[in-house]
Amino acid sequence: MTASLGIRTFSDEQLLRITRLFAGNDDLLTRVDPDATERVRIELDTTAYLEVWLMVWPAGTTTGWHDHGGASGAFHVVRGGLTQETWRGGRLTESDLRKGDEYSFTPGLVHNMTNIGDDLALTVHAYSPGLSEMTPHVWRAGRPEPIIT
Repeated sequence: MTASLGIRTFSDEQLLRITRLFAGNDDLLTRVDPDATERVRIELDTTAYLEVWLMVWPAGTTTGWHDHGGASGAFHVVRGGLTQETWRGGRLTESDLRKGDEYSFTPGLVHNMTNIGDDLALTVHAYSPGLSEMTPHVWRAGRPEPIIT
């Protein structure tokens, strides 16, 4: 008898379904410090091929420009409002995200997210494979460039 290897890769729709599943958990808010002043990442679940996080965004907090290495991902807005700036294929786009909005991405996406509201925002994120690398970027000459250390 051989051991089951389980799911090793996830489609965009599967990642979105995972974020919806976790976002619908009524106990999610019990894990949040309502007085947080810095962005917080709370691990909800991790396997060898998937990570799920709750992100807590106090007013005005931002990720800064970054990518997710070789991971695909998705997120679901549970509460609040955020702006997402994305850079792909030499093109900058910006979108406002509110409760119930969701977004998925493949490796290579460079983006920046900011809480644009006056209250805490909450998002659930799923990454596959897990986040073994994230590269920060700096905005230079009209485009994000990776920070090489």
